[in-house]
Amino acid sequence: MLRVLFVEDDLMIGKTTFQLLEHENYQVDWARTGLEALDYLFNHTYNLILLDLGLPELEGMSVLKHIRDKAELNKTGVIIISARDQTVDKVQGLKLGADDYMVKPFDFDELLARMEVVIRRSANYTREEISFTVGDLVMYPSTHRLFKEGHPVSLSVKEWTILEPMMMYPNQIFSREMLEQKLYRWSDDVQSNTIEVHIHNLRAKLGKKSIRTVRGLGYCVGSID
Repeated sequence: MLRVLFVEDDLMIGKTTFQLLEHENYQVDWARTGLEALDYLFNHTYNLILLDLGLPELEGMSVLKHIRDKAELNKTGVIIISARDQTVDKVQGLKLGADDYMVKPFDFDELLARMEVVIRRSANYTREEISFTVGDLVMYPSTHRLFKEGHPVSLSVKEWTILEPMMMYPNQIFSREMLEQKLYRWSDDVQSNTIEVHIHNLRAKLGKKSIRTVRGLGYCVGSID
């Protein structure tokens, strides 16, 4: 079964398209924000990505740029589906590496046809395991492995949940609220100091300078340009 990552924050469009794609026997993961899309991308292998542009947390063009900057994802097919119908947006999306661009509202049969074309184009592509390197840290999301200076580091599920997005997108500042949202999937009981406790534990394992505190904004891995 072909696997598709569908990135769309509009619930009405998203639900309808998700159901139609499943009806056509695609295995579909539905991401509603840009950062959630990156979470899916770096933990799973997809035959195609359907990408909206106006996304919360991380804008669609930035998601596309991140995809094309990563060698392991560079050949994965991407179709932009957006309400932005200006030529400048289409040109920018195609120049950044999208394989196709469709304007909302779209005809579903036309979308299916375009999906088939893009999937055939990249059918022979084999992907290596994705890794993220920041300084002396190397993370392999799909196999849940982390190394510091070549030595394995064991993290709890919640520590991994906090560190993973920061490793995936270095120099991006993550507020405490954003990181708390990541933890809700594991527990509804998130105390006011929960993030600070986990950041403290991560620094104890990875080094005090591994995670930077950006006063008044949040935390990041790597230097801020």
